[in-house]
Amino acid sequence: MAERNEERLQPSLLDRLTDNAPGDLRESRDDRVIDLRRLREIVQRDLSWLLNTSDNHLEIDAQKYPHAARSVLNYGISEIAGGYSTDSGASTIRASIQRAIERYEPRISAGSLDVRIRGEKEQSQAIVAFDIIAEMWAQPMPIELYLRSEIDLTSGQLKLERKT
Repeated sequence: MAERNEERLQPSLLDRLTDNAPGDLRESRDDRVIDLRRLREIVQRDLSWLLNTSDNHLEIDAQKYPHAARSVLNYGISEIAGGYSTDSGASTIRASIQRAIERYEPRISAGSLDVRIRGEKEQSQAIVAFDIIAEMWAQPMPIELYLRSEIDLTSGQLKLERKT
């Protein structure tokens, strides 16, 4: 008997270890498998956490400790708050976002990630906007992920929204 698509997708390890119903002794089937909609929500949440975390690239010498530089010790993106102007820093921020997603989000298919600076006429000088387009691993075929992000350069806060 062929497996249905929903039966092949499992939540992330963090989601499987999180007990959302501590009073229940049995885990429901919905907690063990997820559908494509839920997978998108989980990946969006995890990317939001990743992109709202500052890495430690200034403290870790990548030449001397290359494994540490690529490890979870360096999880996140370069510090943004107060460090860039929209004109000079947007491409640096874009590269940091791309590098972090490629390094720390294995559900994104290799080579499919495209982070684009989004120029909007009404955009505030303190806000930089990006489109994140990628394919997520799924069976029987990858699914497209399209997110829009805005970064407040004064606070370093990033908002991530899914576009349909």
